[in-house]
Amino acid sequence: MTVGTMLTAFAALPAPDADLAAWAARVGTPDGDFPLIGAGARAQTYVALLWNGERCARAGLGQESALTLVGLAVGAAHGRTAAELSDAVAAGAGYTAPRATVSTGVLAATVCAARLAGVPDDELPALLDLAASLMVIGPPGVAPGHDPAAAWLALRARDAGIVGMPGGLAHTVSLLPDAPSDVDVAELVRALR
Repeated sequence: MTVGTMLTAFAALPAPDADLAAWAARVGTPDGDFPLIGAGARAQTYVALLWNGERCARAGLGQESALTLVGLAVGAAHGRTAAELSDAVAAGAGYTAPRATVSTGVLAATVCAARLAGVPDDELPALLDLAASLMVIGPPGVAPGHDPAAAWLALRARDAGIVGMPGGLAHTVSLLPDAPSDVDVAELVRALR
């Protein structure tokens, strides 16, 4: 799906569900950093990425929506063009994360954000190590907006001089089995919406 198609899909979203509308009312302000798509409000970027990620997941917009969201947030902050946004989203979509029961979409979103922020290719592994510390380990789909929000946060942390554990990504993923881990049924129930 192209960025243009994703922007059209964002514009075509129906009114937010009641719980999302209530969430938007709690966190939204007219002068926030990033829009809460379709809610007529804006919020701090991290919160807006969480909210929009949840909204897009409910609409079935897929991983490209998370990449487009983080791309819009980072691209706007770094004065990037729509063509650069498209290239960054494609780079994120092309990133093959190791198979594991963690929120590896954080890694694809971080690749997208890094491209738009102008992170040199030789610095990307260190940024991915930092992003690995922001991955969620648990049942899939628990927090759909986490991927773009964590990617944005990893980039902000890097810009502030915070570094991840060297090799942190490889270490984290090496500890996980190839098959989904067995979880308590209570965890599965808590993940239901």
